[in-house]
Amino acid sequence: MKPVAGEPGLSRQQLLAVYGLTPLLLAMVVLDLGAFHGRLREMLPHSPAALPIYSVVFGFPHVIASFFFLGDRDLARDAMPVLLPSAVLASVAALIALSILDSRQVGLALILTTMVHVLGQQTGMAAGQAGLNRAGWRGATLVWRILLAGVGCAAATAIGGEAMVAVVEFPDPWLLMAGICLLLSTPLAAWLAYRARQHGGDVRALLSMQLTAVGGYALVMLGYPLLSIWLFRFVHDVTAFMVYGTVANTRARAAPGANRLYALIGLRGALTGWMLWPMAIALTYLASLAVPVVALVALTWTHYLAEHRIWRHGSPLRKWLPLR
Repeated sequence: MKPVAGEPGLSRQQLLAVYGLTPLLLAMVVLDLGAFHGRLREMLPHSPAALPIYSVVFGFPHVIASFFFLGDRDLARDAMPVLLPSAVLASVAALIALSILDSRQVGLALILTTMVHVLGQQTGMAAGQAGLNRAGWRGATLVWRILLAGVGCAAATAIGGEAMVAVVEFPDPWLLMAGICLLLSTPLAAWLAYRARQHGGDVRALLSMQLTAVGGYALVMLGYPLLSIWLFRFVHDVTAFMVYGTVANTRARAAPGANRLYALIGLRGALTGWMLWPMAIALTYLASLAVPVVALVALTWTHYLAEHRIWRHGSPLRKWLPLR
């Protein structure tokens, strides 16, 4: 769906802007190593857990915000064929995981599913913008996406994911595996970008995603795993809130007051999109106090299972996400 003049929409330039954090973090690391002899590296906390604000700003807030559209009866009805089976499967998986797995194994399951979701979502959007959904390129594109997911899964397993709590005894083989996946994915990304560019595709997101994977791996190997975690989390969460905000504003313009959640708290117009992240932060804090862990895991996995299907091309909800 193309936006008409004056209609709110999400531009490719906005989606690309989030990747600007990659060169900034790498430049900061070069400066730290060259001019300050790694002083920043020594000062960084070992884990985001040492940063109290991190856990209520990043991660779960975007999961909660992904369900805000359910306040709109029409959008909820369109999403239910995807959302209901995803919720059932995720709930069963969460109950089984928390019943039979120990804390380390649950942590590993969350790390792997999170990285598959994060890398899958970002590479899927990049491939779509590059026009790589053509039949002749789907196989190579899928291999590239799997390799980047492998980079994220292996590297995150090595450092213990966002919690940075050890989930494997020997991290070095996992870092080696991540490096191999990265080595294989880079020439493939270059080839895909070349072919897509020949056919008029926009390859900027594809190359930016590949460079972000390279940068994230470099940050881990140079001793800045916290920055690597934040890089991928920032890219994914900011992209998500851009999408949710655009949908909220587009729908608010077409059907004012249709979302009962937003109407209840008095949100209207363009303000709606800007308020989604603060709302999600507040709800995340309340959920951490009152909601059982199994419910939080189930909600997270429901999001992972449903998200890419709800907003993909051809979905009835996609018309509320105008891209330009």
